[in-house]
Amino acid sequence: MNSSESQDHLRFSQLYLERGVPTRDSTRFRNRLAAFFSENLRERFNFPAKQLYERETGSIVKFRGQAWIFSDVFREAELRDVLDAVTVVYRVILADREPRAAAAWLAFTSRVMREENVGYSVDNNCVAHFHVDQEFERNRAATVAVLQLPQFAAVRAAFDDAYRHLDSLPRDTKASARSMFEAIEVLTRLIVPNAQNLNRWLVENTLKQKCLAVSGGDATEQKVLSFMFDSLADWVDGLHNYRHGQAVESPVAPSEELTVHVLATGSAYLRQLATYAIRLH
Repeated sequence: MNSSESQDHLRFSQLYLERGVPTRDSTRFRNRLAAFFSENLRERFNFPAKQLYERETGSIVKFRGQAWIFSDVFREAELRDVLDAVTVVYRVILADREPRAAAAWLAFTSRVMREENVGYSVDNNCVAHFHVDQEFERNRAATVAVLQLPQFAAVRAAFDDAYRHLDSLPRDTKASARSMFEAIEVLTRLIVPNAQNLNRWLVENTLKQKCLAVSGGDATEQKVLSFMFDSLADWVDGLHNYRHGQAVESPVAPSEELTVHVLATGSAYLRQLATYAIRLH
């Protein structure tokens, strides 16, 4: 529950119904977006939203009676187009220099996604992203903050690709896992300049020693960090199954659950390794 939402303003369903696992789509979510647009934005932004939406997505807004009804997109379009339409509406409002209306649309969309428990959230630009939980998002944001330095540009690109592939519809979980592996591989090469390919041997025999040498801490912390690198070696070994393909006719992609775990753990490893890379350079 958002800290700004007191129980005085919540409904029965929000107070007592089990939320369960986030859904991938929701009729209530769609209907609420359509209702807000019809009530607050249709008169001024219906046609501009229709034009930008069709130009940018390639999808068509249906003509009903004597007009195009953009709110029908939220009720009837494919999910990918619904999520794109959320961003399109925000951009159209901003282009008309109506920041308060844009902020209201952003806030409402964010609240509805949360209340209807769909597996997405919107960022400050009203772009929809795959959403697991707050901890997953905090983990991602913390790693992004560490990777802001120019020397990490290639690492950051692969890291962003990992989440972009997870955000795509349909989700490309295999590309997502591979991109996270690539991010750690690129960062490892910054720490070990002569390294070629990231593998268990490299982690256990070179990367660990170089990082422990600059990690600091007492003997207990050094021991814990040593185990952490052993765990990273296992992570790398496991991801090679998706990195280099599988000896089957139809390669199997990781499940969403496994991919979320790969991204969460890979993000944490990246954050730790980046601090060592900074100390070494």
